[in-house]
Amino acid sequence: MDVKVPYTNSKNADEAFATAKSQITGDYVDKFKVKTDLSYDETGKKIIATGKGFTLTLAFMATECEVSLDLGFLYKPLKGKILETIESKVKKHV
Repeated sequence: MDVKVPYTNSKNADEAFATAKSQITGDYVDKFKVKTDLSYDETGKKIIATGKGFTLTLAFMATECEVSLDLGFLYKPLKGKILETIESKVKKHV
């Protein structure tokens, strides 16, 4: 886990997961010009995005979203900036 984002617009994990799931779609990810496969774990309340050189996991806990980002060697120098952007997007919606 790299970043914890407390819920500001959602009351619990179920509501936050549903909101994030409706926002994070193939169209949303396509704006970043990165080929990404999205998977949704309904029981574990997780959204997992994988692509060439990265895996992003959003795990929805009772009061916060835990963001984990694994990057390939080439992208490691950008990890801080990428996490900052993801954190701001998650804060905005959940």
